[in-house]
Amino acid sequence: MMNIKILIACFALLFLISLTAAGYAESPYDGINKEYPKNVYIVGLGEVNKTGKPMNDNRRAEVLARLEIAKQIKVRLKEETIDIMCETGKSNLFKDKQECRNEFVMMVEVTVDEVLKGSSIVERGEKGDLVFAVAVLMRAEAARDLEKNTNDALNKTKEEIEKAKKGDKDSAAKAKEEYMKAVTYDKERTLIEDTKAHASETFEELEKELAKLK
Repeated sequence: MMNIKILIACFALLFLISLTAAGYAESPYDGINKEYPKNVYIVGLGEVNKTGKPMNDNRRAEVLARLEIAKQIKVRLKEETIDIMCETGKSNLFKDKQECRNEFVMMVEVTVDEVLKGSSIVERGEKGDLVFAVAVLMRAEAARDLEKNTNDALNKTKEEIEKAKKGDKDSAAKAKEEYMKAVTYDKERTLIEDTKAHASETFEELEKELAKLK
């Protein structure tokens, strides 16, 4: 009698284990963090309800997955960068804190969109009434692109400053825009790659030059 009870208990346990394993196997996101570890990738998940139009549903899910990556970058930029840059009141390039925030928020939108061009959709599928997509952005590749963009923007800033000194009326505004791009690109790179920013002296000297143009 005892043996029968033990056998029944064993079968019940095996049945529960099989159900649990099956439940896990059905999850579309299993293994994503293992396959795309956070120290190497930024991962975005997008889900939409089925509408009966598969192409549209897939496209919307992919867009949402990429937007999730963008959101992660933007939130950290706002918390760790824009607040610091604009709330300290050190910059002489802006009329007030609100103007500083507005201009940098706009620049973040533009530059993060550029970063997203390097993202890839690595998985698509369905889960009940949902359509899902998984997007990834490789940190090292994005950081390399941002490093190049930073240096390009710094060089353009210097070129426009020199033009402004020679009397070009439009160059002061262009120099300020390129400077803001350089700052934003560099901050994005440090957040994505978790590494050091460019030497602050480089930006401080350029900002002083820009302030003189005003």
